[in-house]
Amino acid sequence: MGRTINSVEYWLSMNLQERIDCPYQPGNLKISKQACQKRYKASEKAKADLISRGDLFTYTVGQGLLRCKSCPIVKGLSDKSIEAPLSPLSHY
Repeated sequence: MGRTINSVEYWLSMNLQERIDCPYQPGNLKISKQACQKRYKASEKAKADLISRGDLFTYTVGQGLLRCKSCPIVKGLSDKSIEAPLSPLSHY
């Protein structure tokens, strides 16, 4: 019986060009271009006063979004990458 590749591993192997290594987030974050653009759009809507007085989870997420707000990488991404399919089953 052969080894089966799970859908996440398959998607990653087929979509390496859709992934970026984010130098602005902790933990050597590897993120899709689509997720990067979504985080950037969320950072535009985030308000600093809400981020600073929320609970610990909101504060942590907000601090990450503040880094996205001034990210130069997202400005270099095309609008087409936000429309890229992220479904691992889309290639079957």
